[in-house]
Amino acid sequence: MAVIYFIIIILFLVLFLWIWNNTKDFEDNLKKIKFIAIGIIALFIITFIIFNISKVGITYSNKEILKQVRRIAVLLCVPINGYLSLPHIAKIISDIKTNSIDDEKSKKRIIILTIIIIIAIIFEIFYLKDFQKGIVESLMNSAK
Repeated sequence: MAVIYFIIIILFLVLFLWIWNNTKDFEDNLKKIKFIAIGIIALFIITFIIFNISKVGITYSNKEILKQVRRIAVLLCVPINGYLSLPHIAKIISDIKTNSIDDEKSKKRIIILTIIIIIAIIFEIFYLKDFQKGIVESLMNSAK
């Protein structure tokens, strides 16, 4: 279990550094930190909702197992969701602030990013459902 938490920490560090790099055109470090904090909190909420949607129809024998699976799944998916969204959003904001792209190009980037995020959310719902089913089946088989 410690290996999983170590991997999660590494994933969050890489995400933080990637976002920090893409916010280099923000006015000050406080704005960078606010962007990162708000973005990661929003991702936690979204990922928690995705997990709850994906667990529909899955029966856990124990609330403690559900909590542990939810914790690991959410902690693993938040940085992955962050890789797909936050650095790219930060880059778009930076480009708009520095006027390095025009409105039409920024709109195209936002639309493409939105489509990618929607596809990723749909994929994640199905992935998390299979992930949870696999854990439940594994636990049932080990209990026999």
